[in-house]
Amino acid sequence: MDTIERDTRDNRVLIMVVDDNPEFLSGITLTLEMEGYKVWTAVDGQDALNRLKAAFFGEGGEGAEFNRLPDLILVDIMMPVMDGYALYDAMRANPYLNHIPFIFLTAKSSEADIRYGKELGADDYLTKLASTEDMLATVRGKLKRAEQQRALAAQFTGDLSKPLEGSRVLLVAVAAVLLIIGCVAGGVIAAGLLS
Repeated sequence: MDTIERDTRDNRVLIMVVDDNPEFLSGITLTLEMEGYKVWTAVDGQDALNRLKAAFFGEGGEGAEFNRLPDLILVDIMMPVMDGYALYDAMRANPYLNHIPFIFLTAKSSEADIRYGKELGADDYLTKLASTEDMLATVRGKLKRAEQQRALAAQFTGDLSKPLEGSRVLLVAVAAVLLIIGCVAGGVIAAGLLS
């Protein structure tokens, strides 16, 4: 299953929001849906991880809410069962999930918390005190960047839905270098035979 494949019935961007606060989850869902996004929610990191894996492997079944991976994930940090940091680590360790833009959206707003979240390598870190406009600008920016990466990948793979695969690019580069070396070596050998 392609990781960014769009549902044939609904071509909207899919955003997963992970938060254990039902009121906040409802509010952010409404905000994103008003902007035209589809929203998929989870109540903690383990719930999100289970749903992501099921969607990737097509185990959601016909009645599943979503049968594809989200285009972006907004995650709270402080949650029961599995917190946002643990979810981030699990996703980055999974080659099928690590390409999804990941934004912390949390009440942890001290400079040390923000610095730590950024040092982990998350795509962005927003506090829940951020304005709706700032949150939406961040979401649009990350989605735009992901689309640019897919377009770049399409130059190498011919498929816009696949993320850029480093090993494929490396293989093409190695093949090109070997071809050049072969041509130079062949020219040297041919020059030696002709003299």
